Amino acid sequence: MRHINEIVVHCTATRAEWAADQSSAWKAAQVRKWHVQDRGWSDIGYHYLIHRDGSVSPGRPVGKIGAHVKGHNSNSIGISLFGGFGGAADDQFDEHFTEAQAKSLRELIAKLQEQFPTIEKISGHSEYANKACPCFDVREWLAEKPAPISHPDPVEQPPSNPIAALLTALVSLLQGLLNRR
Repeated sequence: MRHINEIVVHCTATRAEWAADQSSAWKAAQVRKWHVQDRGWSDIGYHYLIHRDGSVSPGRPVGKIGAHVKGHNSNSIGISLFGGFGGAADDQFDEHFTEAQAKSLRELIAKLQEQFPTIEKISGHSEYANKACPCFDVREWLAEKPAPISHPDPVEQPPSNPIAALLTALVSLLQGLLNRR
């Protein structure tokens, strides 16, 4: 598996109503067509697509290097949101995207961070190219309401000394009782 340390967020630059009567699979196939037939790439450039209803379609397999941000593909995962047509880099998320997309993006980021603990950075395409994409400041948006943390608490090793083990158990019991208040 390749080393992944970044997630890069994009938008498809489509109108909000684009293909509203089509299935998620059809829309994902269209993006794949744009990348493969129109640009000559080997596959869709993004690893995930998030639809206006919040559903998530897989794109290029995560194990394969994406084609979504020049110079940063080898170590990143590309996520694209449907929408963003006519946007500017300093727009707000809700000017182009839905609450369902916000929820799905935060959840997908958390899931990927759990799957790839080496992820250190979450950025927007506009941080690497003179483009509006994804039409909002990703870092600012995440700072407003961070992705849910899905990492389990680290497992503590039990003390090897029986007295220390008893004291640790008592402290844990007392903390549990105090937290119930």
